Amino acid sequence: MITKLQLGASRLEGLDPKTLQVFLDKTWMHLGDPEPKDVQLKGYSISYFIDIFGKHSISYIVKRGFQKFCRYPKFPKKSRTRTLGLDEIYSRTNFMEFYYHKGDVLPFDDNCIEYIFSEHFFEHLFFDEALALLKECYRVLKAFGVIRTCVPDADLRTYEPPEPVGFPHTKLPHTAPSKHKTRWSVYSYAEALRIVGFEPIPLRYCDKSGQYICRNPSDNRHFYEHCPDHKTVFDLSHIMRIDSLIIDGIKRPSK
Repeated sequence: MITKLQLGASRLEGLDPKTLQVFLDKTWMHLGDPEPKDVQLKGYSISYFIDIFGKHSISYIVKRGFQKFCRYPKFPKKSRTRTLGLDEIYSRTNFMEFYYHKGDVLPFDDNCIEYIFSEHFFEHLFFDEALALLKECYRVLKAFGVIRTCVPDADLRTYEPPEPVGFPHTKLPHTAPSKHKTRWSVYSYAEALRIVGFEPIPLRYCDKSGQYICRNPSDNRHFYEHCPDHKTVFDLSHIMRIDSLIIDGIKRPSK
């Protein structure tokens, strides 16, 4: 029975081992990236390298460490898939290719999902599209269910430089899937959640003064008292980019 949903999921073969173990569970449905078709070079696509060097200067990449940017490795024979082949990975969970257009309906009944997770996906939607999808998330979540969203803290982050305007490149059209279309902060994303009906609970964010706030769900257990899936809500091991803007939204029942 599916009770957990991931929106905009990366390909499962690109996950680190700890994250993969969380997701190898038939209670998850992953709506995400199509299978890559482009040419691979030593485990990385050519288009991926073009994308990386289009976003950052060489000096910045060297300073930060190139490994930081290598998020989608191909690893058919090494440590991560020593015991699991790709067929087995995908047979042990539920994965569907996902292309969202405003007005699309998620393939679930009302009030049937306990937890929704999305990591670095909502920045690829325009604000009106994000609101429409959040409304769908609100519809399918059970009472006291949680949606956890990770997006770039584009303008306010102080732990690394703010995201460049036009990310990943000003010449990239807004029709490109990799284009960031909304620059989120804790204030704008929390307000988007409120508009839809969620109660926002910020976990990781930078405030207007530049202070980096780091909280865990377990620090505020009273907010999650009636959540249907405490185990998943209190576990952060499925978040690959923990230094992001991370906000929970709780669906409180209507009074």
